[in-house]
Amino acid sequence: LKRYYKKYPHKMKTNVPYLKAIACLLVLLNSCTVTKNSIEQYNAPIEDPKKEILCFVQMKDGTVKNYSTLKLITGVFKTPHLLADGNTIIKAEQIKAYQSKEHYAVSQKEFTDAKQSYVAKDALPGFAVRIAAGKINVYSLKYYNGHNTTEKLFLQPGDNAQIVACTPELMNELVKDNSDAYAFFNDKNQTATVTKKILATVEIYNNPGDVSKN
Repeated sequence: LKRYYKKYPHKMKTNVPYLKAIACLLVLLNSCTVTKNSIEQYNAPIEDPKKEILCFVQMKDGTVKNYSTLKLITGVFKTPHLLADGNTIIKAEQIKAYQSKEHYAVSQKEFTDAKQSYVAKDALPGFAVRIAAGKINVYSLKYYNGHNTTEKLFLQPGDNAQIVACTPELMNELVKDNSDAYAFFNDKNQTATVTKKILATVEIYNNPGDVSKN
């Protein structure tokens, strides 16, 4: 082509518009391909987050037993218990923690301060459900206070630390090294409920930079 246009320079000027058109067409086709790939990737099926959850119970002696399914059984004239793989009955007093498809729960006997709970709504009686996990774990313990069901939150800084009752002083101590979480928790203009405020603070602390405070 170089020799051709050198020999016939007037042809170069004539073909410039065509060359530009071909170049634009190639760019457009490439752009469409990228967009299509992006859409396909965006619309790719998302795996069920519960699919990979393994059900297990941790016995009082520390041993762990794995199951395919773990279901909470409650009802009138029934003692709340877990039913593993559809046929194995597991009583609350036999275990210290369990993981089902719905949640992870720990016996309140593992807590440093917990009022005895006889409520079997979301978990076995006397067990608290983990409602936030990360650098700070949050557990929700529901119990009957003599008039109705109430909720108390417990905090655990890491998976191996003690689980203790949540207080404003403890929250400030745990999140003091994160200015965003600390400022959010101490914002007097917050109108959220206590539970939502604590969970939002823990979310900011556990995922710095990923959570909008607006």
